[in-house]
Amino acid sequence: MIEGADCMKLWRRHKLVDIEGMAQVGLVDDKYEVYVNTDDGGNIPHFHYRLKNNWKKFHTCIRITSAEYFHHTGKESILNSKQLKDLIQFLNSSISLDQYNDKFNDNYELIVFMWNINNSAMLVDSNTRMPDYSKLNS
Repeated sequence: MIEGADCMKLWRRHKLVDIEGMAQVGLVDDKYEVYVNTDDGGNIPHFHYRLKNNWKKFHTCIRITSAEYFHHTGKESILNSKQLKDLIQFLNSSISLDQYNDKFNDNYELIVFMWNINNSAMLVDSNTRMPDYSKLNS
């Protein structure tokens, strides 16, 4: 039986993957996932965008309040034009849980909320408008 901190691990493809401190926002085109870490280091509001089944192959961080990457060790990938288009569509889309549709206009608002409840050292104003992420790679 798995107990304590080990309860936060998930058996996936014959190996344990530590998922402690991760709050998934959703999946972009079923290949990539968007999530926010709890008590994320750096105190720079950001979300993670990574390949769902191979985190080492593609993983990057994007700032919540500006169209900029927040690169740090192992999270330095750059989105191609299709990934960027799909991400922007995802951020502007309604959240997938119907019971919360009346609380959040889109996935971007959900990211802001999830950052704020999981990272108290640096809060994002809940009225923050989504940056123009089309300029992310400019």
